[in-house]
This record gives sequence, C-alpha cells and structure tokens, in this order.
Amino acid sequence: MIQTLEIDREHPAAEALERARDTLRAGGLVIVPTETVYGIACDPSVPGALDKLIAAKGRDGDKPIARLAADGEQVKATALNWNAGLEALTEKWWPGPLTIVLETADGWTGYRVPDHPVAIGLAKSCGRTLALTSANLSGEPDTKTAAEASAAVAADLALDSGPSAEQAIPSTVIKVDGGRVEPLREGKVPFVEIEKLFKQGLER
Repeated sequence: MIQTLEIDREHPAAEALERARDTLRAGGLVIVPTETVYGIACDPSVPGALDKLIAAKGRDGDKPIARLAADGEQVKATALNWNAGLEALTEKWWPGPLTIVLETADGWTGYRVPDHPVAIGLAKSCGRTLALTSANLSGEPDTKTAAEASAAVAADLALDSGPSAEQAIPSTVIKVDGGRVEPLREGKVPFVEIEKLFKQGLER
C-alpha cells in the first residue's frame, strides 16, 4: 500500500519533502502534485529508477520522459547549449506552463518548472532535476487527486496537497535548437509570444 503524506500546497513542510527526497534517492517512486495534474517522479540518476518509472506507467520505453526542475539554474547545468533567448523565456514563464526541450548529454530532453510549491520544493530538496510523468497508466485519464493517482500507478510514497485545478490547460511545449525555437504543442502560452521574446533575448 502506498503511504500518503498530506502536505500544504503553499508552505510544504520540510519533513515531508525530505521524506520524499529520501524515497527518491533510494530508487523509489513518488506521486507529486502539479498545477495541472498529479505526476509520478523518480531520480533518474539512481540506477534502475527510470526503468521502474516506465514500468509503473506501463509505457513504451522509447518515449522520452520530461524532467521536473526547481528553476532555470538546474536546467542550465544539464543543457549543452544555453543562450540569452532561453534566459528570457525562463525568466518570464518559469515557474509556469512552458516545457522546453533541450539537447543534453543524454539526448533531447524536455524540462518544466511547474507553478506548484510542492513540486518545486521537491526538486530543490533533491538538488537535481527529476524524471516526471503524469500519474496514470498510458492511455488512461489523468489523475486530479493523490487518491486517484495512488489507485492508478504503483508508487512508494504520495504527497497529497489536495485536488488539482478543475480546468487545467496543458503547458506549451517547444524545442530550442541553438537560435531556433520550434513549436511542438500549443498550450497555455501562445507560441507567437514565445518566439517574439526568444528573439528579443538573443538581441540583448
């Protein structure tokens, strides 16, 4: 049975975050709230943890899993090519509904900083980016509560900060390759605004 820890959304207790951090460091899976839906996370630096996450999700191992970050600095540490355009985007829309796919030593990887203090606090406590995917079996509906998530996927710990938003709009997903930004999925942030700010950043 998955152990559930209730945690305050706006002021998450350090003890609960540390418990989740320790679970991740031991190779476990943790259910995490975000401002859209509940997710399930692992520490991809722990051998076998990513395979465990993929198995719990019941998904094709070839599909990439995005990374949860506390801030732009954590992402900058892993990106092969960081520039002023990216700096401008992350200053305006992180935390928020923008996923950025960047080239890393492990290949192209999507990063997100959710507008949710619990998710950000966990990544900050771990000191590195975490692998995060929605807490549901592939092809099944997203989960909006910790109880739904716990019933849908096998995890070791669940952080419960209450229900997610009723009408959550997905994040916009873009790919940044050097000085070029490519739209992959239009979401809450209009792509035209992203492209404009990215170009302005490069011209600073």
